[in-house]
Amino acid sequence: MQVTIAAGDLTAVIGDNEAGEGQRAGYNGVQSLTSVHCPESLFVPGIAGINLEHLLDGRDMADPELFFEPRRVPMEVEQVAEQAAILHQAPTPTLQVQSMTTFTLRLPHYLDLDLRLVLRAPSLTYDYLLAFWASYIDAPEDRAMYFLGRPRAEPVGEGWQRLCAAEHNDRSTVCHAGVRAGLPHALSRPALAYSYAPMAFTRPFFYGRRRNMVFALMFDQSDDVRLTHSPTGGGGGVNPAWDFQWVLRRPVVDQEYHLRARALYKPWLSADDVLREYESWDPLLS
Repeated sequence: MQVTIAAGDLTAVIGDNEAGEGQRAGYNGVQSLTSVHCPESLFVPGIAGINLEHLLDGRDMADPELFFEPRRVPMEVEQVAEQAAILHQAPTPTLQVQSMTTFTLRLPHYLDLDLRLVLRAPSLTYDYLLAFWASYIDAPEDRAMYFLGRPRAEPVGEGWQRLCAAEHNDRSTVCHAGVRAGLPHALSRPALAYSYAPMAFTRPFFYGRRRNMVFALMFDQSDDVRLTHSPTGGGGGVNPAWDFQWVLRRPVVDQEYHLRARALYKPWLSADDVLREYESWDPLLS
């Protein structure tokens, strides 16, 4: 099922995991995002952006059905206003994680995200929960993600950094400068989530460019958020994935965890313009 929301410059199609007209099964979230300034969707047709792809706790998940379980388990989508929709997934069979995301378009070019996770049983192997969202970008001229940070080996400093992994699953993930990157795991398969770039971010946001537009994602937390890149994750050899992770350490059963984020999609001006957008954002008003 799909619902369409609109406000200001933007129109978004929010969908569950079911196949639909022009939409492949297994890709939830924002299945299309368009602007009056760019009528083609930012995301690869037939798949999605801000797609809940993985729920990981470090155990081995050799079976793709388990590794991609959030994409396989049914979801429900509901339009709650002209500019807002909710996507809900009941507790997943393996990790027993319930999720709910509220997508709200705001004037003139913002998509606010309210992400909620609840662990419904003591199911975790390594005492952490890693939730992973992927955004598959349709053939941008520059496949990189940009953020403020520094080389991980440097103790101080901040400047614009470029994250563009050479290959899928190769030095893919960047953590906050104050966070130890590694997480224990027994995964027998390569994974973006556990492959680390030699960089760290200092502020929790990134941007990427496509055509005359800029797409940015910013978060109200630093320590628990991770940025992840794949040069070809969207398929076709030219479609990158601009992803993020949310790590909950020692989550308590039946306690709700909450992450606010804001996406913007607007005509490109400059990196400093994106920084001003981040600095002016008040998550409590989103």
